[in-house]
Amino acid sequence: STTSASTTSASTSVGTGGAGGEGAGGEGAGVGGMGGGGGGDSLIPPPFDDVPMCRAQNKTDGAGQGPFFIHELEKNDDISLIRQDIRGRYNESAAPGVEMHLHLRVLDLSKPDCDGKGVGVPDVDVYIWHTDGQGFYSGFGARGSANEQNPDSPYAGRPNQNNLDTTERFCRGVQTTDANGVVSFRSIFPGWYNGRDVHIHFVCFKKGSTSKGRVTYQGGDHIFTTQFYFDPAFTDSVHTKYEPYKARTAGNLATAYAGAIKADEAGNSGLRAKAWMEGDIVVAQMQIAVTPT
Repeated sequence: STTSASTTSASTSVGTGGAGGEGAGGEGAGVGGMGGGGGGDSLIPPPFDDVPMCRAQNKTDGAGQGPFFIHELEKNDDISLIRQDIRGRYNESAAPGVEMHLHLRVLDLSKPDCDGKGVGVPDVDVYIWHTDGQGFYSGFGARGSANEQNPDSPYAGRPNQNNLDTTERFCRGVQTTDANGVVSFRSIFPGWYNGRDVHIHFVCFKKGSTSKGRVTYQGGDHIFTTQFYFDPAFTDSVHTKYEPYKARTAGNLATAYAGAIKADEAGNSGLRAKAWMEGDIVVAQMQIAVTPT
């Protein structure tokens, strides 16, 4: 792995997101809805103490970008990805999933106090994307086509990065870091799909980056790419208690599920977000130390 995860302590006062609206509505957003008794307009604030840190040694770590990134400027027939609330789901009939408040802090790796309080990097565009509660990504593989997603079957390259066939955009968005280097998202805790461990994708760019289309981003405005995971016991505690996750933890999916929550797949970044429950809401935190220039 080209990154290493360590624990740091930081007590900086933070807000709940950078630029961008709160709503996840609009055509193509996917089916909305709150999971697990979601709570109002404000997010549960992060303490940022004992939060795992990813120290970026290269621009892209071993986990890589993956095939399903979408830049805000790539398409003009979908909703804006500049939003804090990215909840949604593929199947309207499914339970919405457990609400998750995800707080990410981008730190300056070149500053001497990076292992202590740290210096946040403002004006960085942070993209995240992940599966919904049943293991579906938004945007890829038209329904009813040969490329439609099937999270229960081992992933074999369908859909691929060129099958950006729909305008659904649930569980993906971009926010700009505030003065403390923080962005926050309201989403749902990820589900799993056969062939990958439960994870969240992270890419950050200098503010005002441009789309390059269906490629792996590197150079230019690109700052860093990684994927991060969750402690297996925590993932299991969510997936075995709440729907739609619970229905996919037993029976003929039990073996695949047990593998998907281990967070030990080949090429993984080794990064596990700090996560806990506040009532029926997951609160998760991660710090990413980068070289911003």
